[in-house]
Amino acid sequence: MAQAPQILLSFDDEGAPVVIVDGIEAEDPKALLELVPGLKDAASANQCAKALNHLAHEQTYAIIEDTAAFADWYKQRLASEDPDADWVEGTFQLSNYAAPDFSAIKPPEIKEGNLTFFVVNRQLGAIYFATANLDDREALTPVYEPLLG
Repeated sequence: MAQAPQILLSFDDEGAPVVIVDGIEAEDPKALLELVPGLKDAASANQCAKALNHLAHEQTYAIIEDTAAFADWYKQRLASEDPDADWVEGTFQLSNYAAPDFSAIKPPEIKEGNLTFFVVNRQLGAIYFATANLDDREALTPVYEPLLG
């Protein structure tokens, strides 16, 4: 049985995001999937989501892998906010929005060539649903849609 390739999320000398596969840099999703076609397998959904998310947005978004832990974190952050605080431009409070349907948030998955995953903006706490068509070389970069409760 062949050993799985070593995949690292990194940055090149100019600071652009890259995914390093067994020492070879992939600068875009197309190059990455050519190096590691197995990332399109359903069992690789989590690693694929992490790699494509990194190439698209570096460290802006974190993949939601453990949905129960995420729901706990979200609820704790929401409880720590003052719901009576005045709105301030440029700030984001979870309490300004309805809570999401946590049962709809799932770990990354690949079905019929489509990668779907949920992310949270590391700074704001806002949740996004992301999709990428792994069979369409022009649609490999994930599209992110806000998940508003």
